[in-house]
Amino acid sequence: MAESGLTVRAQGENAVAARHHEGRPRRRLSLLVLVYNEHAILNTFYERMRRVLDNLVGYDVEVIFVDDGSRDGSLDILRALRARDARIKILSLSRNFGSWNAIAAGVDAASGEAVVWMTSDLQDPPELLPQMVHHWEQGADVVWAVRTQRDDPVLRRLAASVFYRMLRRVALPDYPTMGMDICLLDRRVAQIFARLKDRNRFTQALIMNLGFAQVRVPYRRERRQQGRSKWGSFTRLSNMGIDMIVAVSPWPLRAMTYIGLVLFLPGVLLVAVWLLGALLGRPLSSPWILPAAAVGIIGGLNATMLGVLGEYVWRILEGVRERPLYIVQERIGFEPLTPVSEGPPSHRGSTWEQG
Repeated sequence: MAESGLTVRAQGENAVAARHHEGRPRRRLSLLVLVYNEHAILNTFYERMRRVLDNLVGYDVEVIFVDDGSRDGSLDILRALRARDARIKILSLSRNFGSWNAIAAGVDAASGEAVVWMTSDLQDPPELLPQMVHHWEQGADVVWAVRTQRDDPVLRRLAASVFYRMLRRVALPDYPTMGMDICLLDRRVAQIFARLKDRNRFTQALIMNLGFAQVRVPYRRERRQQGRSKWGSFTRLSNMGIDMIVAVSPWPLRAMTYIGLVLFLPGVLLVAVWLLGALLGRPLSSPWILPAAAVGIIGGLNATMLGVLGEYVWRILEGVRERPLYIVQERIGFEPLTPVSEGPPSHRGSTWEQG
C-alpha cells in the first residue's frame, strides 16, 4: 500500500512537471544507490527505480550504483542491469568502507546539477525522488527525506527512538526524532561537501552544518521485504552511534568533567569523615573501607575518562594518517580517468582501473 500511494503521488507530480518543463533545456541529475550484499532485492529495486525515472520528465539521470565491497554476487547483478540500461554506472569499492564513505565516493564521481543518494534495500522508497527534485527546483539547496514512521521490529524502533532523542539533546537539536538517510544536494553544496576533510564522517551532521536552504520531505520507512539488515548487530549499531556523537559533539568530554566533580566531592567527604573520626578518638571499626572506596571511585573515574579520551585520540590518529576514505577497484560506464583530469581531492579516495 505504501508503494502504491507513493507511486500515484509521483505520477501526479510528474504530470505537473511535464507541463512546467515544456520548452526548457533538460537538466542532469545524479542518483547514487548504495549497495552492500543486496543480491536478493536489487532487481526489485531496479524495477521500482526505473518506473520513477521513466516518468521523471525533463531530466537526464545517471544512476551510479556504489558497490561497497559486496561478497554475495551483487556486482554481477549490477553488471547485468548495466547491460540493460545505459543510464547505469557502477563504482566497485575494493572492500566494505561503510555507507558514509561510499556516499563520498559517489559524490566525487557524480556529474549532475543535483546529486541524490539512497540505499537499495527499498526501506527508503525511490518514489520519493520526484518530490525531492520538485523542492530543489523551487530553490532548496538540500532536500532531506525524513522518517515520520518506522515499520521496524519493536525493539529496533525503541532503540532508535532513544538514540535519536539523545543525539538531539547532546549534539543536534534539529535532528529528526526518527532519523533520515535519503538526501538531495545541489551541485554547489555537493562540491563543498567533496572538499570536507573529516575522517569520522557523520554525513548528515556535516551537511546540516553547512547551512544553505534545507527542506524536509516526510515519509514512512518501509519494512525490509528481502534479505537482512546490515545494521542488525549490536556492535555495528553501537559503533555507529559513538561515531555520530563523537563526530559532532564535545558532550562526552564535558560529561567527564561533570562526573569528575560529582565523584571527587564525595571522595573528599569520605576522607574527611575518616580523618575526623580518627582525630576525635572514635575511629571507624574498619578504617580501610572508606579509603578503599575512595580509591575505587577515583580509579573507576580515571578509567572512564581515559576511555573517552581514547575515542577522540583514535579519531585524531585516523586524521593524521590521511588514509583514503575509499578505494575504487573498478569503474563501469564512466569516461576513462586521465592524469590531468580534475578529480576529487587526493585526501578523500583512491582509484585504480582494472584492464
